[in-house]
Amino acid sequence: MAASCPSQHNPSTQMLARLSPEILSLILDQLRALDQPSVFVLRLVCRAFDALATPVAYRAIKLNRSVLDPRADRLFPRLLNNVFRFTSDVTIRSDLNSSDVKRVLAKIKRLSLIRWRFVPRGNGVPRLWLPSDVLDRDQMLQNGTRIAIENLPLGGVQHDLDESCFHPLLTRHLVSLKLSSSNPPLTTRSDSLRRLILQSPRLRTMHYRDLGMGTSFHFAGAERLPPVVDLALQSYNWDHTPDEVGRHWDFSQIQSLELANMPVSSFLQSVSLGDFARLHTLKVEDYGGHLQDTRSMATLRLCDLVRDHILALEVLEMTCHTKLFALEAIGRHGDSLRVLRFRDHVGFEDDDKRCPTLGPADLARLAARLRHVHSLELDMDAAPCEAGGFVDALCSFESLHSLTLHVQTRIRPSDPVDPGTDRDYEAALDVFGRLIRRRAQKPWRRITINVGGWRRAMVRRMGYGWKRHNAQGVFAERCFRLERNERGRYGVHEEAAYESPRCRSPVEL
Repeated sequence: MAASCPSQHNPSTQMLARLSPEILSLILDQLRALDQPSVFVLRLVCRAFDALATPVAYRAIKLNRSVLDPRADRLFPRLLNNVFRFTSDVTIRSDLNSSDVKRVLAKIKRLSLIRWRFVPRGNGVPRLWLPSDVLDRDQMLQNGTRIAIENLPLGGVQHDLDESCFHPLLTRHLVSLKLSSSNPPLTTRSDSLRRLILQSPRLRTMHYRDLGMGTSFHFAGAERLPPVVDLALQSYNWDHTPDEVGRHWDFSQIQSLELANMPVSSFLQSVSLGDFARLHTLKVEDYGGHLQDTRSMATLRLCDLVRDHILALEVLEMTCHTKLFALEAIGRHGDSLRVLRFRDHVGFEDDDKRCPTLGPADLARLAARLRHVHSLELDMDAAPCEAGGFVDALCSFESLHSLTLHVQTRIRPSDPVDPGTDRDYEAALDVFGRLIRRRAQKPWRRITINVGGWRRAMVRRMGYGWKRHNAQGVFAERCFRLERNERGRYGVHEEAAYESPRCRSPVEL
């Protein structure tokens, strides 16, 4: 049972006592967003905190088998009572029993949002059930319940959407639709998805995921997609003309846009850039499978969008021709930008190519404009003698605490293998050390050094020399991460790729 609150003579208690319940509730909301378990711990401090924190702690929950157990009302009566009284946002996995889910949801008094998350199962999945299968019409209308679907599989004949997906109880309440990457790819089988989107007038978030070159929607007549706020297109083969875009796509409300592995130039040439003025998040990455001679046009058009049309970006992540992108376009968002990823198409997957890199002077000027950027990701193809100026410029970013640098491997396929040396690891430690010493008064939260185009899942470099190195445990693609622990000490570890369990033991600096 919660204890009485501490003495009112405690200065901290006096300050809290002067805050209104509304202010305290806002503070607890922020705490829940950062670390939800802490809100449950706060309930144990005193009765007053318990009364304030309990509604916040139970506002959003994830249903599990323990909560759905028919015996739960005897095993966890207080927990279930709090769920029924205070919960409004529920996350449900598709592998849970739909009858049990329906029984529990029926008792939640203020259910405003259901997040339905598909979980794949390898042993044969029964017919896909959706939120509309476990809610009745009166309950949804009374609460104005919204539905968000995540990780929905689609692709191939056997994965076309079931007719239950088009029930009005779902389509009239669907506000968010996020696909998983199709396996096999959608190819030309996107009609059922297009139909679902067209029949969902309240849809505001749409994340389309495909593989390879992808496919695209084919519209007819007056068909027009709803005005989405958050749009992600991955491996979407954008082949729409400006006329088709004007008739069938609605970008009037868009605030977040992600384009990945698709013909970015075709997209930017067919849309009206003025429609994207209210973007706060822009993520763009072109794809080598499309015509590479259009990449320069995509970069120039992207620069126009960022510099002349978008009012206040908070997140900007892009891979482009960095030499063609005017840095002043990024600097215009200095009052709002928090996250910046600025990388070149060249990258570091080929050790014979030099990757364009910002000079220390340009980087310092950018730092002076971007006073609020806390997360930064850049290419650094610089010799050791040149790295000092680059590091100095990095450390001049006033609010920076998380940094990712992409660098080239120091190893060459013709080099002999020396078990006693690890040049990439030593180079990473050198950069870590410089960054820490240069910012002794401003601790870093996380620094990542990605070597040679490392990815969690990837194809290693080809060729006899690299195959010989790989057979001896020497790789061009590495990833080193430095993080600060709760004791204020920095620890360094190496991330392992899926096909390479080799991982260096953590060391402390």
